[in-house]
Amino acid sequence: MEQLKKKLFEVSWNLKNRAKIIDRLQDTTYDIIIIGGGITGAGVAREAVMRGLKVALVDMQDFAAGTSSRSSKLAHGGIRYLGHGEMDLVKEATTERNWMLAHIPHLIRPIPFLFIDWEGGKYNKRSIKAAVKLYDFLSDKDEEFKNFKQHEWYTPEGVLELEPKIKKEGNKGGAVYYDNNVDDARLTIETLKEAVVRGADILSYCKVVDLIKKDNNVIGIKCEDLEKKKDIKIRGKLIVNATGIWSDDVLQNYPGDVPKPVIRPTKGVHLTYRREDVGNNMATIITSITDDRAFFVLPRGDFTIIGTTDTDFQGDLANPICNKEDADYLIKSVKYYFPKSELDYQNILATYAGIRPLVKEKGKDESEVSRKHVIFFSEDGLLTIAGGKLTTWRKMAEDLFVEIESKNLFNQITREEGFSKQKFLISIDKEDYITKLKNSKLNIDDKIINHLYQQYGFGALKILELIEEDPSLKERINEDCDFIKAEILYALRYELTTHLIDVFCRRTEMSLFIEHKKQREAAEKVAEIMAKEYNWTDEKLKQEIKEYLDYINNTVAFF
Repeated sequence: MEQLKKKLFEVSWNLKNRAKIIDRLQDTTYDIIIIGGGITGAGVAREAVMRGLKVALVDMQDFAAGTSSRSSKLAHGGIRYLGHGEMDLVKEATTERNWMLAHIPHLIRPIPFLFIDWEGGKYNKRSIKAAVKLYDFLSDKDEEFKNFKQHEWYTPEGVLELEPKIKKEGNKGGAVYYDNNVDDARLTIETLKEAVVRGADILSYCKVVDLIKKDNNVIGIKCEDLEKKKDIKIRGKLIVNATGIWSDDVLQNYPGDVPKPVIRPTKGVHLTYRREDVGNNMATIITSITDDRAFFVLPRGDFTIIGTTDTDFQGDLANPICNKEDADYLIKSVKYYFPKSELDYQNILATYAGIRPLVKEKGKDESEVSRKHVIFFSEDGLLTIAGGKLTTWRKMAEDLFVEIESKNLFNQITREEGFSKQKFLISIDKEDYITKLKNSKLNIDDKIINHLYQQYGFGALKILELIEEDPSLKERINEDCDFIKAEILYALRYELTTHLIDVFCRRTEMSLFIEHKKQREAAEKVAEIMAKEYNWTDEKLKQEIKEYLDYINNTVAFF
């Protein structure tokens, strides 16, 4: 483990070595080729290399650019699925959440959730108590890894002590239970790095345009390198379709027992505000005053994320956006429950929208469709994995291998259940992190020290090394946030990062928490770092800034 940990900063998984990655992809015959670099594909890649297989992975965009960077940023069991009777799904998700909490402690961050019994509301004391009790039971019963803390019930007065700015009228008490914040895109990147360090070849901006077949069996993929506009052919024994909302685009022949199409895309929208503008102390379940659907008010440090909506979607899967109707739906209910909140279009920091890759189920509304995953072989041997939740990514990959093993495709691979429940290489306990900093003479704000730990874990020590070499790198990108120049350089050197938008939307959360009015200044600072590292021309620098700001402008176009 320690030897692999050292390799985190020795492998050349960066843009400067992109051509070498492409050469290996074309010159190697792989055991498994994975199409899709979201959390599902990343999990399959990690699972495969840990089982001793030779792995390639490609994505047509940046890693996590689809659903895996556009979620509610939660590692959670999904308490609402208890109401749909999906005990197995909740059991699976809560136990996976607990494993991550124990093994990626910097990235999985426990937060209390307040679930209130409102007079005349959808959920009463009896149903809430039953839900949180069952939630904790399913999480911890006969499990090695336990949740952060068990639930508690609070009187109406106790609720107001915990959340003094919430609506007083109709409050009949409530439960506090625990789930976790997570940076979904960073979880995806770190999972990919787990695979890269163990020998996987992984490439972004490489679009699959066709499947290579022999005797009607898939034996490879034809790709277009979108950066160099060149064709690439990659060959392997097994091809895995892990493209999420694009699953149907890759499928050419469906088995008879799966829906056609497989995916029912639904849009979820989130708004970000400064926490002081909302007034929440903790995470709160909000029931919409429009349609009774539950959504969250979620604390993230000095900020709050509000969401999500849940509506069927027919537009551009790669570029969903928040519109006025989406924003109004969320703001209206939050203002009702937090009557002193100051929520307006003018103080929204950012919006983002994502598409859930739900597997089609007949006769169900958007919010009722299950988050279960499906795995199936097509007649030509293509293996598809679709659906699922961010939290269950590891179990999804493990289930995929159960299907693979049923076909006896590979010999002498590790078959032990739970084998991949291992500590991440990037993991470090907070105490160990602080101990390693004790002899440091760096004069850095404690908030930045904590931010670096939460986002990068063991990688934060490498970021601090960069600051030791160049103290100017400790400068903040924006005065309202804790993002610094050194973490940008870290992403460029150790995480295959191609474009400015990748840095803002996937390597960091700057697109969410830097106010949209201040994004140009931030973009210019980061682009200068990238231009120096990548030898960009002035024209290239300006184009990267324009493309990112176009994205930002689209996310706030409704006001």
